[in-house]
Amino acid sequence: MAKIPVCMGDLDLNKNELQNAVVQNLAATPANLKTGLIWFNTTDGYLYIYNGTSAEIVGKPYVLPAATTSTLGGVIVGTNISVAADGTISVANASTSGKGVIEIATDAEASTGTATDLAVTPKQLATKVSKLSTPATAGTYTKVTINSDGQVTAGTTLSASDIPDISATYVAVSTKGQANGVASLDSNGKVPSAQLPSFVDDVIDTYTVSGATPLSAGWLSLTQGGSALTPETGVIYVVVESGSAYENKTYRWSGSTYVEISASPAQATESTAGIAAIATTAQMNAGTNDQTIVTPAKLAAYASGMAKKTTVTNPALTQSGGVCTWSISSVPTDAIISVYEVSGGAEVFCEIIHGSGSATIKMNSTSNIAAGTYKAIVIG
Repeated sequence: MAKIPVCMGDLDLNKNELQNAVVQNLAATPANLKTGLIWFNTTDGYLYIYNGTSAEIVGKPYVLPAATTSTLGGVIVGTNISVAADGTISVANASTSGKGVIEIATDAEASTGTATDLAVTPKQLATKVSKLSTPATAGTYTKVTINSDGQVTAGTTLSASDIPDISATYVAVSTKGQANGVASLDSNGKVPSAQLPSFVDDVIDTYTVSGATPLSAGWLSLTQGGSALTPETGVIYVVVESGSAYENKTYRWSGSTYVEISASPAQATESTAGIAAIATTAQMNAGTNDQTIVTPAKLAAYASGMAKKTTVTNPALTQSGGVCTWSISSVPTDAIISVYEVSGGAEVFCEIIHGSGSATIKMNSTSNIAAGTYKAIVIG
């Protein structure tokens, strides 16, 4: 076979074989790609070919992904799994020293808890766990440990020292909200009033029971039209029934009857303290009722229609032609005016002239009169 000469050397085609030929070595994909172009990538060690669309690896080995519960893939053959020459696979039972097949325990075996080479189902496990709320007794159960591979090691019989004293740590559910037990909490994080002693909530709004004997044991109810409550000593009952003769009155239970607390006092008199009503305007004007009281407003209104007494002393007066003139303002036209000496009280006769809202007093005197010598009493 002849040899074809090339630039760098001879291409040997002896025996119709391509000998001594090396595919182009490149560290990266060439820039000018042509369909069918082959090269060896010195970076990753794979042979590539360009198929006209993309560069693909020629003959890359396929590695199975790891198998999962939702994806097919490769699995690892355990120590207890063997493959015969004819391709038969044998799997031994799982043990504490090797992996393999495992059998599901029966309900009885799961309940006993002594087997170390069986598996339990979630249902059997839930059943077993639910029994933990019942205190165990020594010798009834087996305690086991689990190694780092999740395997159950050999168990030992439960002893009395392995059993915690639940009664010293936990409170039984049956004692919740019960006498000699523990109080519960409502949706607001508070103890319900039904679980509190009466003195904590000892003021209760009540209603009278229709037809019941007043103040008897069956006289009051917690609701309008409801059944009678059971009265208790030490509790204050307030009647809130609108329109009732007992409305807003408070009572206590004596043991045999309801007793009003701070009963309403009697009618006030001139000699006895008590309650009194306010007089009406008609009673005020009539002046005959002796069992009602008068408010300041009614008294002022009544007095405004009565004659008023006003005392005024004279200012310093200068005589003119043997007469001293004294003027008084704010005097009703029909007022009665009298003049008296301040020192001795003797009445002085003067000329009094009424004007519009004022009065003029003329006194005979040949000398001036000092201030405060006389007083004028105005009635009207």
